Formats: sequence, C-alpha cells, structure tokens
Amino acid sequence: MVDNAAKTDHAPLVVLGWDAATWDLASRWLAEGKLPHLARLMERGASGTIRSTALPVSPAAWSTIITGQNPGRHGVFDWFARKPGSYQVEYVHTGQIKARPVWEYFNRGGRRIGVFNLPMLYPAVPLDGFMFSGLAAPDAHADGFAYPSELIAELERAIGPFRHAETAIYRYGDERAYLDDMLALLDYQRRALLYLIEHHPCDAYLLVLMQIDHAQHKFWRYLSPDYPGYDPRRDGEFADAIEQVYRTMDALLGDLVIALGEEVNYIVLSDHGGGPVHGIMYINRWLHEIGMLHLHDDPRTRLKLWLARTDLIGRAYRLVSRLGLGWVANLVSKPARNKVVSSFLGFEDIDWSRTRAYARGAFGQIFINLEGREPQGIVKPGDEYRQVVTELVEALRALPHPDTGAPLIDVIHLREEIFSGPYMEQAADIVFSIQGYLYQASVKMGLESESILGKSEYQDSGGHRPEGILVMAGPDVCSGGEVKDAAVVDVLPTMLALAGLPIPDDLDGRVWLEALTPARRSMVHYIRAQSDDEGGKAAPAMSAEERLELEKRLRDLGYLG
Repeated sequence: MVDNAAKTDHAPLVVLGWDAATWDLASRWLAEGKLPHLARLMERGASGTIRSTALPVSPAAWSTIITGQNPGRHGVFDWFARKPGSYQVEYVHTGQIKARPVWEYFNRGGRRIGVFNLPMLYPAVPLDGFMFSGLAAPDAHADGFAYPSELIAELERAIGPFRHAETAIYRYGDERAYLDDMLALLDYQRRALLYLIEHHPCDAYLLVLMQIDHAQHKFWRYLSPDYPGYDPRRDGEFADAIEQVYRTMDALLGDLVIALGEEVNYIVLSDHGGGPVHGIMYINRWLHEIGMLHLHDDPRTRLKLWLARTDLIGRAYRLVSRLGLGWVANLVSKPARNKVVSSFLGFEDIDWSRTRAYARGAFGQIFINLEGREPQGIVKPGDEYRQVVTELVEALRALPHPDTGAPLIDVIHLREEIFSGPYMEQAADIVFSIQGYLYQASVKMGLESESILGKSEYQDSGGHRPEGILVMAGPDVCSGGEVKDAAVVDVLPTMLALAGLPIPDDLDGRVWLEALTPARRSMVHYIRAQSDDEGGKAAPAMSAEERLELEKRLRDLGYLG
C-alpha cells in the first residue's frame, strides 16, 4: 500500500473516470453482485446521478470537469473547433482549453497530481506529478505524449510496449477481436496505473478509462432481443460484452483501493451516460428541404446531387460484392475510396450566398450563417438573426418522425440558455436532442436515404445520454448519503474542497457539501479569483501527420461524421 497520507494533513484523492458509465446498466449489475468494489464504495459513501454538459460529448464534458467552467468559458464544445474565417474545422486538444485546469490549481497549492488518459489531452504539459495524453494523441512515442517524457520508456521496461488506444476496429461479424483488444488495453492500463501509483505517488490522481464508452457504442445491440435487427443465432454470444467491461473496470477499482487503501477519498464518475441508438438524422438534408441551406447550381454539383440521390456508387459496390468481386474495390486504396465517397455533396458544395443555416456535429447542432461571424455569412445580427432562429425552432418542434408521426425533436435550447462566457460565439446557435438521443446526427446530406433518418454510422448501436454515474467514499465523505442535482461542472470545486485547497469564487460549479463530513465541510473556503485564472493560451500546432492519425482514430471509433 502506498503511504501518501503521511506526507500531508489531508487524505489523498482519486478521481476515476468511467467514461459513459450509466446507472441504466450499472444498477442491474450492482443488484446482481457483479460490481462488488463499486458497491463497497456506495455502502460507505455517497452516490447520485451526475449531469453532463448540454452537449453530452467527452471533450466538452471533460474540459468542464477539469476547469469547473461551462464550455462558453473554456471554449471546448465538441471534438472539433471551427477555424477562424473558415467553414472548416480542426480537432480539439489541451491547448485549446481557455480556462485554468485542475493540475494548475493543485500544483499551486503544493499538491502533486497524476493525470492519465484524459480523452482530448495532448500534448502533456510540465507539472509536479505525471501526465499521460489520451485519445486525441497521435502516438505514444510522439513528443509531448507524456510528462516526464522518460516515463514511457520506464513503463515499457516494466510492463511492455505502451498502449493508449485500441488497435482493432469493430465490425459486425468480427466482434471477438474488438472485445479482446479492448479488454487487453484495459489490462495494460491497470498495470500501468498500479506501477505509477507505486513508483510515482501523488497527492491526487485524475484517471480516465474509455472502454465503457467504446463498448456501449458498438455492443449495445447485443444487450436485448428488443434491439431492432437482433439476431438470436449470433448476437447472443455477445450479450455480456458490455458487462465484461464494467466488471473488469470494477476489478481495476478494487486493485486501486488495495494499492492506496481506504483512507483515501475516491470519486468514481462518468462524463455522460449511455443508451441505445437506432439511427441518425441528416440535419443538413432537412435544412435543404426547408430552404435554409442551398447547394450550388452548376453542372458539377448537379452531377454530384444526382449521384447522391441515386446512390449509384453504393449500389454498384453492393452489386460487385454480391457477385463475389469485392476484391476489385479493394484494389483501390481505402483513403482513395473514402475520398470518392466523401466527395459527394460536402461543405464545398453549399452555396453560402443563399444559405441561412447549416449543421455540424454528432448531436443536434445548427449554426446560423451569421454575417460578421461566418466568412460568407448572410444573416444580419439582431432582428434577422432572431427571426431565423425562431423559424428553425418552430420547424423543429413541428417535425414528425417519418415512420411513427411522433415528435422527432424533444428538447431544444438556444445557446444563450445553456452557455455563458467569452467563447459563446463558437457554440451552435441551436442545440437539440432527437427523440431523447435515440438518434444521433450526421454532417452528410444523406440524399440516398428514404427520409431524413438513416442507419447509424460506423455500425454504432449505442450513444450518449446526459445522465452519468457518481460515487464518492473516503474519510471526508458522509456514509449513505445522496448527491442531488450534481453536474460535471461541480467536480473541480469538490476536488479542491476535498484537498483542502481554496476555491475561486468565479467557478461555475458548486461543492457537493451534502456529501462531505461536517469536519471537511467546515474547512471549505473560497478566495477571490485572480485575474490570470482563465484565458489566452495558444494551442500548440499539430503536424499534418498527427492530425491525420487523430482524425482516423476518431472516425474509426465513430466520433466524427
């Protein structure tokens, strides 16, 4: 057992992220005794549901967790950020977070902190402790993947070649390889964490594991015969795939408690929850149909429009495959095939001089083509902007599901209702959920589909939900309590409170005082925020090769439409 507590007058702190974990599944397996270590924390601590950011997507949620600020104040809303003066996007990483992160608060307070596998973390930054990049890092041996950089070589000497992402890609019919690879990565990360805790002890740890999220994205369809298209002859074999991941995560939690002891404050949380996904909505197609988005009227675009509507390329490929000649298509490289497919009706085909609104992102996100903000914006700020927004909101409310006739859109927010701060201009103007997140969104036009709804991309059968899990236990946490109305923005101030550090008065989140013991509660104190507490860091540049590698990984995982 590592003795951290002897060095300080506060209990060590471990925040363990189970990305996308949901009570909808965890409660069932807790009741069946399959998550004993999580159950033990719940018995001696407090628990509740934690609400994600308005867009329940990992970069926004984790950036909020580590800064205690809403996306309008830290500047990260999705996996991408719009490039200034362009309709193109770039993929987010640590340098684009514009608010002070948790490691700076802890180091300023004289506390060592270890950060591991935060999804959009790259490059690692110098700190007192250790830091390992996450999903958004191009390669484990890239400059800046870890700090100190020699930790990669040290870990490889101790436990083998470093891994930070799955190498297998999920395909229906080849599930075993993906599941085995996911569990193998989790085992490597377990050994890496135990090594780091033993040899590089810290006062606090922020450790994130992504496997629940990835398993739910791909294996939700196997959970129940009620899922559309369920095939009992073959799908039953993987009915417990997600359960295996939860149970392995629970065992890892048990190993951490053995290594660190029970006199440690633990927080197990998810940045968002999860649930089934039945398909996608082609929002740009809908905007085109209602006259909000227009395409160029030239021979090239008309040809692409015809090819998209007839699905000629797709039908030809399927015919070749049925004839047993699929190898012919494989003679063309995958990047070349992707370029051909993606060349049909992209953003370059939009006539911005007539377009008032467009969509981006995996959820309901509509951007107004606003004059002065978008490079070719035509909607004037003020009354005209408000009129376009009102028209869109009314049209969304009236939009029926093409098959059932039930309302397709259930929750609609204007950006000023859910975000605040200096970076609001980067947010979508309208944010909405599609039948309780049962449908995601695609940036594609989807004209080959029979309606504005289509099949899930990347064979996803699971997606995100706003409600995640929260469990706390330790010497400073009340036993048997419930944390009510918790949100991801509250995590940082609660971490500071548990560590005995002052809490800046400008954070958007609150301390979960109801979960703390009276002694710890009495020590919670606030300070006036310093003028340099947020803003201004320039994002370090990624090379073209790094961006391509990152984009490929995110697309393989289904994060990019």
